[in-house]
Amino acid sequence: MTVLHRPPSPALPRGRTAPPLFPAVRAVIHDRTWAVGGATGITGVVVAGLLITSGAGGVSEVDLDLVQHVSRAHLPVLDEAALLVDRLFGPQLGAALVLLLTVAVWVVSRRAAAALTVLGVAVGPWAAAELVKLVVQRDRPDPGLLADPLIVEPHSFSFPSGHTALATGLALAIVLLAAGQRRALVVIVTGAASAAVAVVGLSRVWVGVHYPSDTVASVALGCSVVALALPSWLRLLDHLDDRRGAAPPVGPSAPNFPTTTDPGRTRA
Repeated sequence: MTVLHRPPSPALPRGRTAPPLFPAVRAVIHDRTWAVGGATGITGVVVAGLLITSGAGGVSEVDLDLVQHVSRAHLPVLDEAALLVDRLFGPQLGAALVLLLTVAVWVVSRRAAAALTVLGVAVGPWAAAELVKLVVQRDRPDPGLLADPLIVEPHSFSFPSGHTALATGLALAIVLLAAGQRRALVVIVTGAASAAVAVVGLSRVWVGVHYPSDTVASVALGCSVVALALPSWLRLLDHLDDRRGAAPPVGPSAPNFPTTTDPGRTRA
């Protein structure tokens, strides 16, 4: 009995219908190392937040002193810039930015998996920040203790910064897309993305709704979440690609029946 298989395409690896996504990133990913680092980073951020909230280490006092100094140094131009950043990376416009980037990736690559990967990298840090806020429950800076609070948000938590987490996710998604290009381009994109995250983090302190440690924690949390989730996600995509690309074997050929009718057999 012979079993026939579809021959693999000469242009693609066996069982694959398209080249793997983000090959330059795959070259540096080590599943266990990234997973351990990501889990350690997330745990560290949560523990640090709980310790800060409990008053350990005097971090809250240092944070408040820095926010108060910034509040006394306000300048109209920087105030307007910080308020613009607040709106740009807020829930509504921030979601629009993520959606725009996701659609652009899908249109250019014509691969839904690439668009979903970018979407997850961009949104994952923000979603994690919102969950950590519920665990840590650190109050925002008291507006009554600031010389010039530009924004008052008394009914939400402070640690970590959601705006900074969203900026971190978008920055990581853009760096992911740039990986594998010319080294100079990767350096420029990485530098610009890092600078944008820093600007968003500083703006949150400037408007008086976050402590400096909130923004630092957001960056650490965002990088940790992506480090933990991205290798497993890419491995899942490989598994799905292999299942789609693997052709089912053709069934065994039927035995050769005689073409003439057996005269001794009665028709049904």
